[in-house]
Amino acid sequence: MNQKFDVVVIGAGISGLSTAMHLKEGNPDLSIVVLDKQHTYGQGNTGKSAAGYRDIFKTEVNRKLASSSIEFFKSIQKSKGFDIGMHASGYLFLVRDKSQLDLMLHELSRETNIETVEKDEIKNSLNIRYDLDPEQAKFMKLEGYDKGYLGKNCGIIEPELVADYYYRECVKLGIQFNFGTQVSGLTLVPVNPLDYPGEPFIWQDKKIGSIETNKGTFLADEYIMAADVYTTGLLDKTGIDGHERPKKRQVFQVTNKKIVDMLSKQIHTTEGIMPFTILPSHGVFLRPAPKFHSMWIGVADDLARDFSFTEEPQAEHDFYENSIYQILTAYSNNFENAELTGSWAGYYSYNTADMTPNIFKELNLTVISGTSGSGIMKGDAIGRVATALFSGKEKAKLYGDMEFNVADVGVNNRNVKMEQLIL
Repeated sequence: MNQKFDVVVIGAGISGLSTAMHLKEGNPDLSIVVLDKQHTYGQGNTGKSAAGYRDIFKTEVNRKLASSSIEFFKSIQKSKGFDIGMHASGYLFLVRDKSQLDLMLHELSRETNIETVEKDEIKNSLNIRYDLDPEQAKFMKLEGYDKGYLGKNCGIIEPELVADYYYRECVKLGIQFNFGTQVSGLTLVPVNPLDYPGEPFIWQDKKIGSIETNKGTFLADEYIMAADVYTTGLLDKTGIDGHERPKKRQVFQVTNKKIVDMLSKQIHTTEGIMPFTILPSHGVFLRPAPKFHSMWIGVADDLARDFSFTEEPQAEHDFYENSIYQILTAYSNNFENAELTGSWAGYYSYNTADMTPNIFKELNLTVISGTSGSGIMKGDAIGRVATALFSGKEKAKLYGDMEFNVADVGVNNRNVKMEQLIL
């Protein structure tokens, strides 16, 4: 059975939901359907996120995408009264004096709200050591810290609640959803068919003609690909490059009495929640999860972490025990004998060129890819930029009336420097 719409959106994560909502708001007469293979929205890598938000990025492009999205999320929770679990408890980076990260964060303090925190305050509040055991530090290549940088416009959020907001708004606007829909491929056809075997030929103008799924064929004038790490596989047969690669990421949930006590140790905020904390060595982070009386632990391990992809990635408990746990206990006895109560794994859709989202158009297909682990915290801006691109506009208007040059995150006239703050 063929189903015809003006626009088909593939993917009901934050990027797909945000794009569908903003597109329908600006074009109320468009018929739009969102397809997703899961049983409901936000169940892919959106639902497997470590669920933090920050406006601390090295590049101006990423700061704009994140800061405008954060302000929109604040408006959802404060002005509209829709709880998305947003708590401005901060991001705390623990750094050595004169290190590359120290210099970078000091420079960024001119661009966004960052405070310096004394090391003794951090140690006394969070029980995170800066005076490590010398032999252990040498053996494991660990560093102490001389101070912390606290991002004030940062904190934690609940992705499933953010997705719930967008979904409800999309339904109010009349957008249709088709869940449990497995996309098997995109069909490339000639714009002006000759009904001759072998079309399209290289000299014919081409377009995406249809999407084949387990629920039949979907036809549209325009298509939007917001399928995260599935993008490359879905586009391969068309010859369109998705410009992203998958990188497995894991989150481990741990708890004990000391960890539960640690969760409420706020630093320079009034949230009653400890900051999302990045340890000085190897990128290990601590994400407070007071809702679950636990801490979520993760790390962006790159070398020796391949780019392979499986449909249902599993968390590796050996990786936690042999790599992460050893680092945690070197910095704090709070984690000694902590109970591992949960774990999950997903993927970052890496744009390996510059770690910044791609939003580009090829034929009648708008592609969103390469969000590089920060798709949720930039999700609203991504939807607005994709909508502007779809509509042929050079500038997108982000939340708060901030203008954004659409081509900057495109392919042909891209204007992005390498992002260095990937967690």
